[in-house]
Amino acid sequence: MSEADNPGYPRLARDVQLSMIEGLDRPVGTILASVFAGTNAELMRAVAPLYLAGSVLDVTYGGGKWWDLYRPDPFSWHDLALDGVDFRDLPHADAEFDTVTFDPPYVQSGTNSSPRLGPEFQHRYGIGAVCVLGPSKNIEQLVLDGLAEVCRVAGRFVLVKCMEYVQGGGRREFHDVPSAVTNTARSLGWVKWDQIVHHTGTGPGGHNIFTVKRARRAHSYLLVFCRA
Repeated sequence: MSEADNPGYPRLARDVQLSMIEGLDRPVGTILASVFAGTNAELMRAVAPLYLAGSVLDVTYGGGKWWDLYRPDPFSWHDLALDGVDFRDLPHADAEFDTVTFDPPYVQSGTNSSPRLGPEFQHRYGIGAVCVLGPSKNIEQLVLDGLAEVCRVAGRFVLVKCMEYVQGGGRREFHDVPSAVTNTARSLGWVKWDQIVHHTGTGPGGHNIFTVKRARRAHSYLLVFCRA
């Protein structure tokens, strides 16, 4: 795929190392690594030259921590708990923004009475106090419903932060959300352009695991999609 084939082709200005032989000059400089260790804000600052150069909409703004180190311009945001806008029903025209960022919940809401799974945990990783799911639905369906709307209002790039999770009591079902997101995006006319593994330490949960059956998730993914 080339810039001519796709107007959303990312262009990152880099220093040029001159060659003694004409025509062999080559770009040099740091290239973003596919495995990133740091905060979400540091990750957003790192990907900004590639994917956040135009108008940006964040549909899961929360406390705005993604944007502590880099603030796109122009920039818009929504969050169900702050302005009442559900990311499954965005008040915007098709392809209104160059890039849309989407950081949906990672876990189901649980009990707020547990000291380990209380309000602070729900606020950081789950759907928190504002429950937008019925009792029979799961996080994966919420994510896919939101993805369809996010893809509608994005013109160049869609950035999705997601990870696998296990749910289901004794069944302990494994939900491969990144694969589901990729397949759904493809069905909507978007292709995976980039995938960054965000190393985040030990991750949520684990205090109540006594019989180990799977590797513990220590990372999430930042998936980047562009129009096919």
